[in-house]
Amino acid sequence: MTFKLPESFGQRPFARKHFRNIAQWALTHHPFYQRRGLTQDGEIPLLSRDDILDNNTLLLNNHPITATTSGSTGVPVKISWSEQRKNIERKASERFISWLGGRRSVIRFIHDDTPADNLLDVNSSIADQLMMIEHRRHISDAITTYPSNAERLCRAVIEQRLDMSHIQRFGVYAEVFEAEQEVLIRQAFPNAQIWSTYSSQEFGMIAGRCPHNPRYHHIMAGKIGVEILDDSGQPCPPGQIGRLVITDFFNQNSPLIRYDIGDLAAWGECDCGQIDLPSIEQVLGKIRGSLVHKNGERIPFTHLSVALRDIESMRQYQVIQEQLERFTLRLVNPRGSEDDTLREEVHQVFYQHFGYQTDITIVFEKSIEREQNGKFYSSICRL
Repeated sequence: MTFKLPESFGQRPFARKHFRNIAQWALTHHPFYQRRGLTQDGEIPLLSRDDILDNNTLLLNNHPITATTSGSTGVPVKISWSEQRKNIERKASERFISWLGGRRSVIRFIHDDTPADNLLDVNSSIADQLMMIEHRRHISDAITTYPSNAERLCRAVIEQRLDMSHIQRFGVYAEVFEAEQEVLIRQAFPNAQIWSTYSSQEFGMIAGRCPHNPRYHHIMAGKIGVEILDDSGQPCPPGQIGRLVITDFFNQNSPLIRYDIGDLAAWGECDCGQIDLPSIEQVLGKIRGSLVHKNGERIPFTHLSVALRDIESMRQYQVIQEQLERFTLRLVNPRGSEDDTLREEVHQVFYQHFGYQTDITIVFEKSIEREQNGKFYSSICRL
């Protein structure tokens, strides 16, 4: 069957070869793609989350489920990986670790049901996390957690003036990593090399932060093909934010070919000269987490997040966009009540972000829960 290769792969021989291989195999052998076919122009059409949810059983093609997305704002997607695909993922992880200089003895504050001496559930108290760090002071010299938990942990370390000089590496993943969170890590763990990855349940590690030029993340191009497309489906030039479209070159159990994963990113041109892989300059996270302007444009949450964090005594917050101009703002704040000053500050922050007045319901909480997968979402868009 003849089909067009994505325009983005024009100057990338490896991507062209492996896209052709997985696409040809799927169109010939996999029932989901046999039924799906090609567009009138001979392209393999973009695959959306709804496309998968409407046909998830067919996409699995009688293979066992090995991963499930969080489903934090909808029905989860179910994926199957073969042992071969799992091995490819392990090799990608080892490659990233080699960029960092090799393995260290790590403490993990994440969501994982597998018992381990170096693991504490991310929902555990910060006091318990600090206790584990102290208990393993002469054993472990690295920490891995999620950015939102790192922020809580760092604030406690700074407030209590704890000595964390023995921690040599601090890594975060699974959530968008913001610049302010990195500043806190550097203050609380001054000797730590900081790493982050961009990953998903569907593809595993998509990109790893460059240890030589942290502005960029290098794509794991040995196992996936990445396109960044604008609203008209055309490839974005470097620096232009677009929709991430990803193809898994080696998953034949449940092939994901040209999957619009729902994230926003921009190509970058890392000049480290050490890692020969394409790079992205910005990863803005799930579109579900970005907010929608009344003109229909998607707005990254980052700037609003920074402004909310700067409100006095702010501890935690979550913005939920219910409708175009209606929001719920959940707050953990010692003020404990909606005084006029707080309401004015909140409305001013939203006005600066959107450029028009919005209807905001403020709800005070003792704490804001994580999702079942342990992740915390600062923004949720229900549109």
